[in-house]
Amino acid sequence: MTILEVMRAPITTEATGVTGKKGFSSSVCSVVVLFGLLLAPSLGAQQKRLALDDIYDPARRVNFGGTAAPEVTWVDGGQFVWTHGARRGDWVKVDAASGAETPLFDAARMEAALAKLPGIDANEARRAARSRPVAFNAPHTAAVVRLSDDLVAYLFDRDLALRLTSSPGDEEQVSFSPDGRTVAFVRGNNLFVCDVETGRETALTSDGSQKILNGRMDWVYEEELYGRGVTRAYWWSPDSSALAFLRIDDTPVPSYPVVDHIPYEQNVEQWAYPKAGDPNPVVKLGISRISGGLGANAVTWVDTSKYSPANQLIVRVGWSPDSRGVVYAVQNRTQTWLDLNRADAASGKPDTILHESSKHWISGDDVEPPTWLKDGSFLWISDRSGWRHLYHYKADGTLIRPITNGKWEMRTLHGVDDGGWVYF
Repeated sequence: MTILEVMRAPITTEATGVTGKKGFSSSVCSVVVLFGLLLAPSLGAQQKRLALDDIYDPARRVNFGGTAAPEVTWVDGGQFVWTHGARRGDWVKVDAASGAETPLFDAARMEAALAKLPGIDANEARRAARSRPVAFNAPHTAAVVRLSDDLVAYLFDRDLALRLTSSPGDEEQVSFSPDGRTVAFVRGNNLFVCDVETGRETALTSDGSQKILNGRMDWVYEEELYGRGVTRAYWWSPDSSALAFLRIDDTPVPSYPVVDHIPYEQNVEQWAYPKAGDPNPVVKLGISRISGGLGANAVTWVDTSKYSPANQLIVRVGWSPDSRGVVYAVQNRTQTWLDLNRADAASGKPDTILHESSKHWISGDDVEPPTWLKDGSFLWISDRSGWRHLYHYKADGTLIRPITNGKWEMRTLHGVDDGGWVYF
């Protein structure tokens, strides 16, 4: 058994008479959830004397590391999707209350639909229908898969395959809009959108190059700020009408040679990598309406002139719930302060909502975007007290009160329920 302890606290009122865990504030109570883990080897197998084959034999060696738990994506309040269970390796939808599993889609039907597209052979269709990863829409009723270097959408309920792209070049960072009608992607370091039903493709930027990246992270922003594996640098508005994106210019960043030792014949790769004191990339935050396309006024650039370009890190980007503002956090290079700003999506004019400062360091990759509440206020995670805690703010940045406090760390915010309780 493993024990996951999830704490909860009220947003608007202090709880009274709640017995908290020792060291926690009285306004916090705990919910303990138990998960049973199936251990593959039995007790007898664990006591077996190991042989060299148990370690090195390709077919018989023991998987001492075990199998990592699959990622779970919630479709709604009662169902989630994963690639685990009775049909291991296939995508299944699971009813959380009963545990009943149903296939998310029929891979054989998807394969047949893909094979009907001109220029697609049976082997390619079979591979694409069982490929990983897959970009799903929010309700998981459609997916985008890759065929050669093109994208194809498959609509589950209509058993219909629709080709989205047919231009040279790989499409990366693929995602559906929140309403599922549009797909965004990056090709040649330019940002594009494509209508799912018509296949009409629209370029939102045109200056992408090896050194200029629109909608995609470079090494510095992925590795040091947003987290390793986070490579997408664009964000959909909640109403699906626009994209906010980063334009990262690596021109001033020195190149650093790295030897790739994995292939039999080693390769030398060049990475834009600033050593201490070297210039960082120059980054701009843009907003583009998906119906605008290219043109003189296609992109609205957020006004960041209050910050020096050489001393500016845009460490988080998101949207206000009404889709009228882009909310973004800016830090200095030494990361001793952070501003949370809101820019008008139409004009790019910004306002600073709150300011954080530290004598030492504010970790950019630990910054979480605001969690917006129904009344327009928001929750914000901060280390300002020396401990990581949660704070409640009005929409204009006025502090209402701390939600948690004490000599302990609030590690992860899991969500807020309709009753006004925060789970963390």
